[in-house]
Amino acid sequence: MLHSQRSIPTNRPLQQPLKANMGKQDTTKTGGATSSTTGVLHDEEVAKLFQALIQMASRELDGTNRTLKYLKLLLSLSPTEYTGNLESSSEALDWLRRVKKCFNVIDVPGDLRVVFAAYTLTGAADYRWEFVESTRDVESMTWDDFEQIFLNRYVPETIRLDKADEFLTLTQGEMTVFQYDSKFIELLRYAPQLLTSDTERAEHFQRGLRPSIRVALCGCKCDTYQQAVAAALQAEKSENIDYMSVQESFEGASGGGGKRKRKQYICHHCGEPDHIQPQCPYNP
Repeated sequence: MLHSQRSIPTNRPLQQPLKANMGKQDTTKTGGATSSTTGVLHDEEVAKLFQALIQMASRELDGTNRTLKYLKLLLSLSPTEYTGNLESSSEALDWLRRVKKCFNVIDVPGDLRVVFAAYTLTGAADYRWEFVESTRDVESMTWDDFEQIFLNRYVPETIRLDKADEFLTLTQGEMTVFQYDSKFIELLRYAPQLLTSDTERAEHFQRGLRPSIRVALCGCKCDTYQQAVAAALQAEKSENIDYMSVQESFEGASGGGGKRKRKQYICHHCGEPDHIQPQCPYNP
């Protein structure tokens, strides 16, 4: 019958498969790499990997925080923006000097200086920098490389050479010592390599002075540029005082037969008549 065919034989050992399976589990355990041991090793590997990811993320976060920290400090100094005016090389040099000064004040690390300088570029200068980024590896660019690229673009070598020649032939002429000093410093920045020491700058400054002032400085020992400027200003002041005395003597001597018209003289500071530098209303 169908019912009798589906009945389980009574002589079949029901416990035998269970015992066989248990034996296999024991054999696996004694074989070395058990399933539970494999699970422990897997957990340790995952933990190590997770720890490595945490450290990597921490380093990246530290780098981001570091960048933001210095950027915030830089912005607090209100760095000058540069638009890329090709008509004014002095404007380019002023921007470069200002940016370098800001970097030095807050001690910006070398690897951040290029990206921070590029951040202050606007207008045509910014577009130009985007072109440089497409042709150069700016991430590994040093500050010296950036400065050279910038100068070649906005203060070309031809301009630097012309300004250097102008500096080498500069003389005081009709300028006051104050004006001559200002022009001297302005031109020197185009060729700082020409005079590398302060003593050389002082000597070059004295050679360009007006002969009367240069002669007055013959007995002065000026080891620094500031000493040379101070001595020249003092000599100019004495020269103006002496000239004033001569004019007063001239007026007194001509008083007998009708006063002669006083000779007009020019202030060496502002260039206007009827006063000398010590009495100049435009003195700093």
